[in-house]
Amino acid sequence: MENTYRLKQTFICTAIALAISGCASTAPKGKYVDGSHEVSAKGKKSQIVLAVDVENGNIKEISTKSHNETESLYLNAERLLPKIVANNGHEEIDAVSGATYSSNGILQAINDLPRADGSQPEFQSVGSTQTTQEAFKLKWSVQPQLGLVAGDYYYQEERFRQGHMGSMTVVLDSNNPNDIILAEFNEDGRPNYYTRLYQDVPKRMSEYNFSMGKKKGTAWIQSAVTMEQLMMAEDKLIFEENPNWDPKLANKLKQPNRLKYAGLDIVAGASNSIQQSLVPLSAKIHHQIQTEGSQLKFYQHAEKLVDSNGKWIGQTALLRFVVDSNSKKIVDVYYDEIFADEKKQITDASLKNFYRQSKYQSVMYEEPARIGFNVMMDALEQHIVSGGSMFDIDDLPATGDSGSYAATGFTKLSSSWANYLKQADILYQQMQADGVIETHSKG
Repeated sequence: MENTYRLKQTFICTAIALAISGCASTAPKGKYVDGSHEVSAKGKKSQIVLAVDVENGNIKEISTKSHNETESLYLNAERLLPKIVANNGHEEIDAVSGATYSSNGILQAINDLPRADGSQPEFQSVGSTQTTQEAFKLKWSVQPQLGLVAGDYYYQEERFRQGHMGSMTVVLDSNNPNDIILAEFNEDGRPNYYTRLYQDVPKRMSEYNFSMGKKKGTAWIQSAVTMEQLMMAEDKLIFEENPNWDPKLANKLKQPNRLKYAGLDIVAGASNSIQQSLVPLSAKIHHQIQTEGSQLKFYQHAEKLVDSNGKWIGQTALLRFVVDSNSKKIVDVYYDEIFADEKKQITDASLKNFYRQSKYQSVMYEEPARIGFNVMMDALEQHIVSGGSMFDIDDLPATGDSGSYAATGFTKLSSSWANYLKQADILYQQMQADGVIETHSKG
């Protein structure tokens, strides 16, 4: 009886193991032949060629070697690659809506990977049950570093390509010039941009990122931030060109990029901006640091705005001054109020749609004072740079209730001025302590 029981027990365990193996909905371990493989399949317009690395039977990495699909559609379809890696195969993965043919080309190519058991299942094309936005929720942050940032200031700007204006800000620790404490890239759309909404509009904290995200599957700012973080982490502003770069692969998200930091997803949505603007401007700044240096000092303070109960309202005040340490005069001013990264963090329901944007850079933001926020702050900059006190602002737009909108254009006091004055006082005290600024009257 004991032997019979053991025999039955062995049979049951084996049957359970076979059932589990046969019914698994996801690919089992040890499915594929180890090594580096090249597989391909037909998309909508071309053959899609993938390079796939397999270790211990599992897919470890997939990259696109070549294709001639519509670029924006393929970038969306290519977002299936990490899902295939996580699933160790294409089974039960749907196509991306709007890129069905390219998606099926990718999935069919993966189906052709050599399998450890020698089998070759027939590929069944799939439809799309989810939209691109549902499948790939884009997330990025526009939040500044809170508190004080101060150091040696470097700035370069130049038009590139068809007239876009790229600008690069770099701040070094004054006590350690090898330490990059701030790197920030921005770009204004060209004056004749085909979408009038983005003509001469800065991209970093405007609606442009949402528009680009829908077209390319990646927001413009995501690539810029990736580069900035790399520069600060490595204290490095220049990169050697990759001699193996193939121009035909210019916009492929998973391909080795133009520079040697391959593996970073920096090209989709901002490929031309990175190659033609950020990298050259950073190289110019590097040269300036190595040769003439800078007499300009950078001071920034950012602070979360709170209500009467001390709760963050989903807006962050940011003020920057650039001071000439020789003349002790302010030569550049930028004040902005930046909205939270998530709608739910913004307490004012009328402002929730401006998440991941700022009052100055947003195209659609409406200032309650009945004048453009950017107009107010451009007037502030002109006032201070021309020699006015940073505190004596009574003659600037929306600093008081001026009566009839029809007569004057200004009807309400902007609450932003009180926020600005608080940040200005903080920076003024620091600049005075450092001895880099002349006296500004507080009235």
